[in-house]
Amino acid sequence: MSRRQRAWPWLRRHGRALWLALAALLVALALLQPRMTLPQEVYRYVMVFDITQSMNTRDYHRAGWPEDRLGYAKQAVRESIKALPCGSEVGLGLFTTQTVQLLFEPLEVCAHLPIIDDVLNHIDWRMAWSADTHVETGLYHAIREVRKRDAGLRLVFLTDGQETPPQTVQPQFDGSPGEVPGLLVGVGGTAPVTVPRYDRENRPLGIWENADIEKPPVSTTVYSVKVETRSLPAEGPYLSWLDEAHLKVLSAGTGLRYLRLDDPAAFMAFMTRAEFAERRPTSTDVRPHLAGMALLLLALSYGYERRRGSHGKGKPPGHGRVKGFRRSAG
Repeated sequence: MSRRQRAWPWLRRHGRALWLALAALLVALALLQPRMTLPQEVYRYVMVFDITQSMNTRDYHRAGWPEDRLGYAKQAVRESIKALPCGSEVGLGLFTTQTVQLLFEPLEVCAHLPIIDDVLNHIDWRMAWSADTHVETGLYHAIREVRKRDAGLRLVFLTDGQETPPQTVQPQFDGSPGEVPGLLVGVGGTAPVTVPRYDRENRPLGIWENADIEKPPVSTTVYSVKVETRSLPAEGPYLSWLDEAHLKVLSAGTGLRYLRLDDPAAFMAFMTRAEFAERRPTSTDVRPHLAGMALLLLALSYGYERRRGSHGKGKPPGHGRVKGFRRSAG
C-alpha cells in the first residue's frame, strides 16, 4: 500500500477537523494583536490652515457639514486623515499675517488619531496673532518650513487666497517649483459675500466694513516687485471670495497641485494619490491577514465536507478495482 493510500483514510476521517483547528489557531494569533514591519505605501503631510477672519465666512451649504470655511476645511481634513493607511503621518500648522506656526511635528495617524482630532477641534480664528492676510508670503514661509525638515514631507496649505489688505508689492519665491510636493487647497465660494465679525468670546458683532481694513503696505524688505492692486471702496461691507486666479498663479510658481475644496471625496482622493505616497518600512497590523487566512480555511473545510458527502462513503479513487481485470458479460 502506497503512502498516499495509507494517508487517505486518516484525512477522510480528520481532514475537516484539521482545517478547523488551523483556522482556530490563526484566530487565536490574531487576538494577540501581532504586528510586523513591512514595506508599504504611506503618506506624510504637514497641513496648514489659514485662520484669518475671512475664513469665518459662511459660504458652504453641504448638509451636516459646517458652513464656515475654516470649519469645512477642518472637517474635510479630519475625514481624509481617517482614510490614510496606518504608518502615514500628519502634522498641523496655522497661517496668519505672513508666517506659519506648526502646532506639532507629524505624528503617525493610527496611534495618535485622538490627539490629532483633538487639536483639529480646537483650531480657531482666535489663535491668530495678527489680522492681516499675506497669503503669498505665508505660503512661501510654509514651503521653507517643510523643506528644512524632511524630503519625504508633503505640504497641504488650505486658504481662500484673499490678500488683506490687497498686495501692492510681490514677494520673492526663493525655492524651486516642485521642490516641496503637495496641495494648495482653495477654500470657499467664488461669489463675493460679507465677512462676519466676532469679539474675543466669539460673539457676533456684525460684519467687517471696508473702513475697518488697514491700508496696504508701501514697502518691506522681503518684497521685490511692485504690482497693481485693487483699491477697496471707502465705505460699504468688506466682501470676500475664493481668489482662485491668485491661487492658481501660486500653484504654477511653487509646483504645488491646486484643488478647490468643494467635494470632500475629491479632496480625500487627491490626498491618497500615488504621486504623494512614499514606500517605507511600517509597523503593520497583520490581524486582517490572519483573519483572511482563517476564513479561507473555513471555506476549505466546508468544501471538503461537501465533497466528502458527494462521494458516498468517501472511498479513495480506485478502491475495489483490480488492474487488468474485466468482468465477463454472462
